[in-house]
Amino acid sequence: MSNTAQTPQSSFLYFTGAGSDKVYQVHLRPKDDGWVVDYGNGRRGGTLSTGTKTSSPVAYEAALKIYDKVVKEKTSKGYTTDQSGALYTSTDLAGRVSGELPQLPTLIIEEQAARYFDDPGWGLQEKADGENRILLIEGETVRGTNRRGLFVDIPQAWVAAAAAQPGRTVIAGEHVGDAFMAFDLLELHGEDLRGAPFIERFGHLRTVAPSMPWISLLELELTAEGKRRRAAELLAAHGEGYVLKSLDAPFAAGRSTSSLKFKFNQSATCEVIRVNAQRSVAVGLRDDGGEMVDLGNVTVPPNEALPAVGALVEVRYLYRYAGGKFEQPVYKGQRPDMTAEDAVLSQVTRIKDRSAAAGDDDA
Repeated sequence: MSNTAQTPQSSFLYFTGAGSDKVYQVHLRPKDDGWVVDYGNGRRGGTLSTGTKTSSPVAYEAALKIYDKVVKEKTSKGYTTDQSGALYTSTDLAGRVSGELPQLPTLIIEEQAARYFDDPGWGLQEKADGENRILLIEGETVRGTNRRGLFVDIPQAWVAAAAAQPGRTVIAGEHVGDAFMAFDLLELHGEDLRGAPFIERFGHLRTVAPSMPWISLLELELTAEGKRRRAAELLAAHGEGYVLKSLDAPFAAGRSTSSLKFKFNQSATCEVIRVNAQRSVAVGLRDDGGEMVDLGNVTVPPNEALPAVGALVEVRYLYRYAGGKFEQPVYKGQRPDMTAEDAVLSQVTRIKDRSAAAGDDDA
């Protein structure tokens, strides 16, 4: 008997270039007493031509080999999982420890955030809705790391457009779509800036960022008026939130109290505990005793691969009823950069009392 977990899988692949904008979908699905591999392809936004790679159901192991072969063939021809169609590097270092760990802001509530607007020792930046990245730039070589400090593949466009840098430059930011949104500078041309105040590091970042056209700078607001205005703009634009930075603080890896984040809508890294019949999954978080708490179902969009049981996914939600489930959950995607230790109930701080909610409705 095989130990392979027999779970459905889907890949959504994209290709742009040479006047093309194509999509290719491949699905590993159960059918009757076996498994099949179906596909669809065509112009993005148009009607897809569909077919199957298995004329009749086969054993799971056989279907998985066919599925993996199709995905490998398509990616070798330039298809990518990124919806922009951007190609990614394929580095032998992917998954290895880089030695670089990010600074992680501490979550605060709105009542706590207000006092920092009037404090001249704190600045405000947009909280970009992406994945944490640290870029290591040496000469014409650009490498990326994730929040766990592991090397990851990055868009080839970043490498191709990078100007050769003397010495080593290390930039912290967020990977959003096919853009890199920078918010801090750790090394510049071989000089270690981690011990310098944040405001000094950011000044150097402003200077070096224009030489790399694929970098977008997350601007820093310093005045009370500017901080309030930017926070209001981000709220009106349905932004993720903002980060407050202590201007005098040095860089320190790990969870930080000199970097504070406020999110307009809360999100949590959850574990998939059940795959439902209709493109949705049940998600949960572990409490302080290690017990799994079911937080309800969330629909997986048709352009996202259906995650397997045990996978980690990001879920945005309005709030959680005390002792209940998420209200208005939205699936944001899988989180390969997180670990099971991150999927804990203590992430959830926006909790609403059901009796109070009923009172609000009656008012």
